[in-house]
Amino acid sequence: MSRTFRVRVAGQPAVLRVDEPAARRLGLDRVAELDVLRAVAAAGLGPACVAADPARGTLLTEWLPGRALSGAELREPARLRQAAALLARVHGLPPFGPTPDLAAAVRRYAALSPAIPVEPSLETDALEQLARCLAAEPPDTPRLCHLDPTPGNFIAGADGSLRLIDWEYAGLAPPAVDLAGLALGAGLDPAGDEALLAAYRGRPPGPEEIGRHRAWKRFCGQLNRLWAAALGD
Repeated sequence: MSRTFRVRVAGQPAVLRVDEPAARRLGLDRVAELDVLRAVAAAGLGPACVAADPARGTLLTEWLPGRALSGAELREPARLRQAAALLARVHGLPPFGPTPDLAAAVRRYAALSPAIPVEPSLETDALEQLARCLAAEPPDTPRLCHLDPTPGNFIAGADGSLRLIDWEYAGLAPPAVDLAGLALGAGLDPAGDEALLAAYRGRPPGPEEIGRHRAWKRFCGQLNRLWAAALGD
């Protein structure tokens, strides 16, 4: 979808991202991404934008020193609690930004992958699952979400801090989507799911909360398969 380079600007390390044509086909909003980056950088949650040209599909951000975490590391109780706290901070920012249309994303990814062997009913199943998930969410839940909290997007600093990179999908959505995405990417089992929810909420989750989480986790899995098919993976 894009090429990424580590470069130096005025003697400082930075990250240059250059879009491939697939980025435009996926419907990513590169202008809105800049506003998100400014907010999360100001809050100490992600990298600062150094320069950008959305029309040309280029973005230059600061280099965050540290290393990307693996799924196994995120499954460790201390790291899982830290990741949950980081997502809670993201969701605690004033709600702003684009509102991604998840149903449109399902349809777009499915349309882009006619030659890829995915389950014939995957698009329909994903749309039905999304409708069930949204119907179970309170109407006032949308918050700023990362929407791609995979293990590799969590950067652990030498000081023990944790920050997030790759905010290109970020926007207003139910926080449950981020929690489900993290659980799916880290490969959490049911006990890990409950530990994540408990760390995020500061209390043990109830049966209804666990049920909603598992429903969103199923949808995220379906969306991920469609996304991978759209990119030919």
